Amino acid sequence: MNFKCKKEDLIIGLNNVSRTVSTRTTMPILEGVLIETYDNNIKLTTNDLEIGSEYIIPAVIEASGSTVVDLKTFNEIIRKIESEDISFEINNGIFIIKSTSGVFKLLTQNPDDFTRLPVFNAEREISISEKMFKDMVKKTVFATSSDPNRPVYTGALVEVVDNEVSVVALDGFRMAVRREILERPSMFKAIIPAKALTEITKTLSDDEEAIIKIGLNKNQALFRMGPCTVISRIIEGDFLNYNKTLPTDIETRVRIGKKTLLEALERVSIFSKEDKKIPVKINMSLDFFQISCAGQAGDAKESVNAVVSGKDLEIGFNPRYLIEALKVIDDDEVELEFSSPLLPVVIRPLAGSGYVYMVLPLKLKD
Repeated sequence: MNFKCKKEDLIIGLNNVSRTVSTRTTMPILEGVLIETYDNNIKLTTNDLEIGSEYIIPAVIEASGSTVVDLKTFNEIIRKIESEDISFEINNGIFIIKSTSGVFKLLTQNPDDFTRLPVFNAEREISISEKMFKDMVKKTVFATSSDPNRPVYTGALVEVVDNEVSVVALDGFRMAVRREILERPSMFKAIIPAKALTEITKTLSDDEEAIIKIGLNKNQALFRMGPCTVISRIIEGDFLNYNKTLPTDIETRVRIGKKTLLEALERVSIFSKEDKKIPVKINMSLDFFQISCAGQAGDAKESVNAVVSGKDLEIGFNPRYLIEALKVIDDDEVELEFSSPLLPVVIRPLAGSGYVYMVLPLKLKD
């Protein structure tokens, strides 16, 4: 095995595959990166057995081959090398890295012992803007559950019906739904682990023209973004029928500045942090909106400018669930829809209908 490549290309590739390397494993080889020659390229592969990734880098191949080296050490060496062009070769089982001023040697492991990513034959596939999908995941994945006893909700549902694509996440206390329109109709449904979606968004660009292709087979999902490919397991199980959970009998509506509400919640909720069971209380009546919280260390009360219509209402919430949703909304104003003190509030950006967030209230003490 003998090849040359650009340092910058290699760093980008290592950055991408490092997100799916195994860090806690009884198989030390999975802490490494598989390096293979591939036509006029090299292919980097990592795999933690739940999610794996490949990245293809242009290279000058002088002798084909493959090897596995420790990813962390390899990455650190490449970053500190000053040369733009780097050469690599294997001699007697040693991986040799040559720059203009130095030589570095790494121990190797047998590439035949590495768990390669499976050959993927997609049964269904969609194409979507990388920027769009990145935003859809950002606005939903934080609402997934961390409870291993409810594995279905530790992932987000990615669903396409006709030409509408939805990403949905919930944890039993809140739900986030983000919808967009695709150019071509399709039928597509899979629950993708939150970890996989989070790592994939770190690879996605903000380029309007860049496209991600998402493919499904029986138990895996594939995400292809230019030179990078990620394969993740699919979570099996029945996801909640989210379209039937949104309240329809709205009794109170509030239009309010997103930043104003977010900052007021962050200030008042200081007294809720000492005990997560302490809610923030919201009182509202005609054009009156007040947030308060009383904890053992003290209490806070703050009035916020808002347009309130409908019935007077007093309701309590875990402030974190409201704050996390407001942080991912880009619009300047939001609308809050209340049905009763015991039913969920629905939060929407005032402009557009592509995002809906719902959170259950906490029961207030008399």
